[in-house]
Amino acid sequence: MDNASEALGKMAGLVTTNTKAMSMLGGRAMVLGAFFDAALPHLSTSQCAEVARSFRQGIEDAMARMDDVALPGEYHSALLGLTNTILAALSRESATRQ
Repeated sequence: MDNASEALGKMAGLVTTNTKAMSMLGGRAMVLGAFFDAALPHLSTSQCAEVARSFRQGIEDAMARMDDVALPGEYHSALLGLTNTILAALSRESATRQ
């Protein structure tokens, strides 16, 4: 019975640790999304283009650093989905200013 209690205690600790990490990531994502939404309308056409170029390079660099790490498809799907959403928003914002 001690082994079961110990295993359950360790699992509970792991769940707590992971929940805290996910909460932190969720909070960061919320702040960064709000910042992007607030900043985007204030960028000029040339600024949108420069931010898009720099952002693409940053994503490419990050993906290159992660080449050696096996990550689930959900990670790649989320990364590419959000990347494409941000690039589309920058492109739309740039187009509305022309």
